[in-house]
Amino acid sequence: MSVIRFAKVASLPATLQPNTMYLVRVGAGFDLYVSDATGSMAYPVNPVEHAGAIAWPRRLNTPKIAGDVTAQGLTGQVLIASRQYFVPFTVPCTVSLTGLRLSVFTPAVGTASIGIYGNTQVAGNDTPGNLLVSVTGLDTGATGDKTGTVSYTLNPSVLYWASLICSAAVTLRALSAASNQTSLGRNANAGITHLFAAGSGSTLPTTAPTSLTDSGSATPAIYLVGS
Repeated sequence: MSVIRFAKVASLPATLQPNTMYLVRVGAGFDLYVSDATGSMAYPVNPVEHAGAIAWPRRLNTPKIAGDVTAQGLTGQVLIASRQYFVPFTVPCTVSLTGLRLSVFTPAVGTASIGIYGNTQVAGNDTPGNLLVSVTGLDTGATGDKTGTVSYTLNPSVLYWASLICSAAVTLRALSAASNQTSLGRNANAGITHLFAAGSGSTLPTTAPTSLTDSGSATPAIYLVGS
């Protein structure tokens, strides 16, 4: 059994101590984080409030898309083969997730995987953490919707990261840059729509890469199927 240290701090330090619970003063209260055995990551104990006043009516035949905030039409996006895309999202109510879906616009022979990652903090920044649920082996060699079955509960006001990776340069239906939320901030005038990292084939790692690149381009549409 590991010995847990306690530290009261004004902000999460860039260099973490192993096996340490950090009490981070925020506003009138505090947030809790626990570092891992190596001091490389800090995991939040309580959900971080990120959700706004977003309606989420139950519509089984028209699933929501992670990161979608407008009613603009979808576009097409040619993926970079074996690039892993990450899109932050929250839900305003409990969602019983039953499937993850992508939609092939122009096919390319290959396979894709979709997953949901939890959130963690590295050097004070929110970033994808551990893989929570995933589907693999989705065929991108023909047009149309590709859905994998899952059983997972998404909780309100918790920050999640939807992720997709494909072994081929397939064209998927996607959110235009103007349709994406701006929760990742901006680089100068350009909004950051998602993060990405080089991957391998169509494999989703159990822990997300810590070196991620900002992007302001269209984002692959990752459908959250459930109720």
